[in-house]
Amino acid sequence: MKVAKADKEEFDKVYDFINVMDSLFDGRFWSHEEEWKEWDDDNPNKKLLLKIEEEIRESDGETIWDCVDNRLILYEFMKRKWMEANWCGSFQRIVTNAEVLIDNACDTNLDYLEWKPEIKEAIEKYEQEKSSE
Repeated sequence: MKVAKADKEEFDKVYDFINVMDSLFDGRFWSHEEEWKEWDDDNPNKKLLLKIEEEIRESDGETIWDCVDNRLILYEFMKRKWMEANWCGSFQRIVTNAEVLIDNACDTNLDYLEWKPEIKEAIEKYEQEKSSE
């Protein structure tokens, strides 16, 4: 079976999306949704969040608490980060790549990644032949 292979840039964008979403929404202990304001000023994600905050302030104004609703900022941020990470279907391609590789190269009887027995055997045979040369 042939499927389009995800490239390093796609993986980088997807990992960036996952990492920033995890930073914002890891609610195991408390909400981190406002902590982006404490990130380093040179953080590209903080710069984007600040840009979005300004855009919303210009178009919608501020709330009665003299600020922009953080939920609107985060929604727009997530939308933009998703569109960047999933450009031309990167998430689908990465998931499909993993599924195809696991189904075709891994032992499906195990709950961890290991070569199929016939592939593992072929690799071992190759290594033995290579070392005996």
